[in-house]
Parts: sequence; C-alpha cells; structure tokens
Amino acid sequence: MAEIPPVDSPTVLAVYVGLEAARPAEDRPYLGMSGFGSDCDRSLWYGWRKTHAPEALDGRRIRLFETGHLEEDRLVDNLRAAGILVEPVDPATGRQFAVWNLGGHLRGHLDGRVLRVPEASKTWHVLECKTHNDKSFKELVKSGVAVSKPGHFRQMQFYMHHTGLTRALYVAVNKNDDQLYTERVRYDPLAAQQLLARAERILRADEPPAKQHPDPSAPSAYPCGWCPARGLCHEGWFARVHCRTCLHATVVVDDGDAGRWRCERFGLDLTFEEQMRGCDFHLFLPALVPGEQVDADEAAGTVTYQLRDGSTWVDAPSPRGLA
Repeated sequence: MAEIPPVDSPTVLAVYVGLEAARPAEDRPYLGMSGFGSDCDRSLWYGWRKTHAPEALDGRRIRLFETGHLEEDRLVDNLRAAGILVEPVDPATGRQFAVWNLGGHLRGHLDGRVLRVPEASKTWHVLECKTHNDKSFKELVKSGVAVSKPGHFRQMQFYMHHTGLTRALYVAVNKNDDQLYTERVRYDPLAAQQLLARAERILRADEPPAKQHPDPSAPSAYPCGWCPARGLCHEGWFARVHCRTCLHATVVVDDGDAGRWRCERFGLDLTFEEQMRGCDFHLFLPALVPGEQVDADEAAGTVTYQLRDGSTWVDAPSPRGLA
C-alpha cells in the first residue's frame, strides 16, 4: 500500500502564500549570463524572446533563494574574518558589480571580487558563492566545478572576461552540514569567446534554434520535463503576444548598453514596458506559429497558416487574445 503524502499545515501554507504574494514572477529584459547552465539554446531563446510567462516560484523555492542570499552575506563575513579583502559591491557605484555585452542585451551580476586569497595573495579574483545540497556538494568536491557545475563555471568565465580578471574564487557551502569548499578557477579565453558567440547567435536569431531533444519522452530528454518552454517546443502552444514575438521587431546590437529593440513598422525604439504591452499590429514570427505558412498578403498585412490539426488560421493585425 502506498503511503499517503503529508499535507502542509495551514500555517506553513499561509507562510508560502505570503512569500509568493511578496515576490510575484517577473520578466528580465536581458539574457542573463547565469542562464548558460542550460545546454539548450532553444530554451534560452524562448526565454529571451519572452515567449512564455515567467516561471512563478512557490513559497518553498522562494525560501531556497533567500537562503542562498543570506549565505552569501555570511560567506563574505567568513572570508573577511580570514583576512581576505572582499568587495561585494562596486566601490564606484555602491551597487552590485554588473557586466554586459552585445549592446546591453547580455548581462550578469557578480557576487563581488576578492584580494589576499591565501593561494594567490596579490591577485584579484571574481567571487562566486553558491549553496549546495549534500549530493551536489560531494560531486563538486570529487570532480571540481567545471565538471560538476558547468553552469557556474560558465558564469565565472563570463565575469572574468568582462572584468579583465584572470582568476575566480568559487566558494561553496554544504547546506546539510555547513562544510565549505573553495576552488580557484582560471580564465579560459577560448571558453569565454565560445560563450559570447553562443549568446550572440541566440540574440540575433529570428527563429528558435534546433530542438536538443526531438522526443521529450526519451530518457535523455529529462530536462524537458521542467522546461517552462515545453508547451511551445513540443506541444503546439502559441507564444505570448507582444513585441518580442512580433516579426516587426528588431534586436539592435550596438556599442551601447541600453539593450535596444526597434519596431520597424513604426520606426521607433521600444522600452521594455512597451515591448511587453505590444500593439494591435502584432504579427507572429512565423517559427512561433504551431503550423505551416501557406499564404501571405502584404497589402492586408496578414499571414495564413495551416495548423497542426489541419485548420486554417490567419494572423492579422487585430487583438486576438492568444497571450
């Protein structure tokens, strides 16, 4: 006989509901360097184009994130007590260290930088702090960060590349027993350039990259199970209706840091709020329609598709309520 799963108490549920109300899901306007832990370019592209609603965190996961932030402050205090100079914020701005590239569309935020690390006391290091469960921590100690946590390794490569620092200090804590692990990571110019090239391909693409797993039910496709873009990628869902899913919008990759998007139909730059609001002249990027394009009328501004179920659908400049 199967066990009946435990039910959270009303008090616990009330705490979770309060946390969820205080931290609603939100979209980020940029492609985050921390997202490159995923090996799926298609998933990153869907997120970058805001094709699906931002993932809402439940109360338990919100607490996990809060634990990570609290632990960062504690680790900073621990490092300082060991005689290490820690700068958790940029002295020039008083805010978290921020790096960007590709016109401001690619961004990252450092936990800080450190000097007087015992293994190399005169070298400034990027600081990256992470918490791990027991299994993850043991894998980290056994194999190192590049093998066990490639996403964290990629983050540090991005950060070193954009700060000009050549070393990073990875500080990890086991949430089960408070054991610490540190590892000095060397800057790898080739790895950093490959990451930048990958980011630029994703940013400039007008259609999603190839599927990493054509069959989401295959054993190797387990990441598809928790991917927020699964419905779009595998199940024929429509994307949200706004400027980033519209064929009139262009990503502007220039030398600035504003993360510019431009509407070619009206010839104007769009704020992030305007992008998310969209307008009545929205037409989907063809690759975001779950069907095959069969006709287009330039004068009328319409595109006709045959959907997967055999029906015909006309994408026209009018409110459709598909989002």
